[in-house]
Amino acid sequence: MNAGVVKEKLAGVVLSPRFLLAILVGTILVLLALFVSSFPYPAGWDFRNNLWAPSYLLLQGQSPYNISVIYELGTAIWMPVVIGVFWPLGFLPLQQASNLWWAINLVALIAIVWISSSQKQPPKLLFVVTLMMAFIFPPTISHFSLGQITILVCLAVLVLANFDRKLHPLMIGILIAVFLSKPQLAIFILPGYLLAYLRENGFSQVFKIIFYTILGIGITSLPLFAIYPQWIPDFVGNLLGNPTWAHPSSLFILRAAFNNFGTVLWWLLLLAAFGVNLWLWAKLPKWEAVVWSLALTTLITPYVWSWDFVLLIPLLTSYLYRDFPRPSRWVLYAGFVSCWGLIAYLKLAGLTSDELNWWVPWYLTGMVLISIILDKVFAKSRADLESSPIQFNT
Repeated sequence: MNAGVVKEKLAGVVLSPRFLLAILVGTILVLLALFVSSFPYPAGWDFRNNLWAPSYLLLQGQSPYNISVIYELGTAIWMPVVIGVFWPLGFLPLQQASNLWWAINLVALIAIVWISSSQKQPPKLLFVVTLMMAFIFPPTISHFSLGQITILVCLAVLVLANFDRKLHPLMIGILIAVFLSKPQLAIFILPGYLLAYLRENGFSQVFKIIFYTILGIGITSLPLFAIYPQWIPDFVGNLLGNPTWAHPSSLFILRAAFNNFGTVLWWLLLLAAFGVNLWLWAKLPKWEAVVWSLALTTLITPYVWSWDFVLLIPLLTSYLYRDFPRPSRWVLYAGFVSCWGLIAYLKLAGLTSDELNWWVPWYLTGMVLISIILDKVFAKSRADLESSPIQFNT
């Protein structure tokens, strides 16, 4: 074989998509290893207290919910499912475990934007834009700073709603177990999903999924029972002793504004939202209903924090990928930019208490609704124009 043929074949290998993809993946893995091993990003308070410390103590054969033996401040209150899934993080030093958690959440955020686009290959520029919007969204920044888990909960919900037909029932049960690790975020999603699953598969399959969910909770909690089965009293004590903080839920805001009448108003909102949620899951495909269910959760759930507003990302992202007229798109972009600016203004003004962010989900959801209305108006105008007879002047 002559040298020219060899060079041609080598050039073909080097320029082949598989070779370039292998180089890209290898580069990403090297950068990830360097990031995890040496990046000095401060460990998030919630990650340290609720995941790393419990995992570390569990591996030492101690109660995962008695973190006072290593930290004076803070308690562990995340559900055992989370510790049972991510307990290997306890093998790493806190800094490296925190960096790995940061990287896991970054990958999950990218997956959320991709799934929300409802396209196998979304437009590259729009994908970059929506990914940047998701990353600079103030709740996302808070989420990463604290080392929270809501992004992973959101991803579990989206995977469930979009790909459940390709999943084994046990995997479905484990995904439900994961998003039940924040049960207050499941008040609309779980009933809506079970309704959609019932319509598609019947009662017997719904009971099967419930069985596999219970099994999934058991499997994911197994490390705690296997290593330190006496963890339950500490866990219950931490939950009961957790202080009541001011938070941006509609229930807290209405109670603060109207006392007991505020609670009545919240129950009315909850009932109305629950009905709307079931209607959405009954009428829309699961991939579309789930983004609205996530948004409704941020509006009505009785216990929520501003970093949980990352649940709004799928709604905003999915509608940016719709075939909307320009005015509708402008409303979405303007809504995001103005929301970002208002949050920044509050921070700069020293108004940093978390309950002051209660308006964020209402504002962004309202912007999406306005963009939908504009789309309907423009569609009707086009239809009227196309159906009207053409008249010629004589």
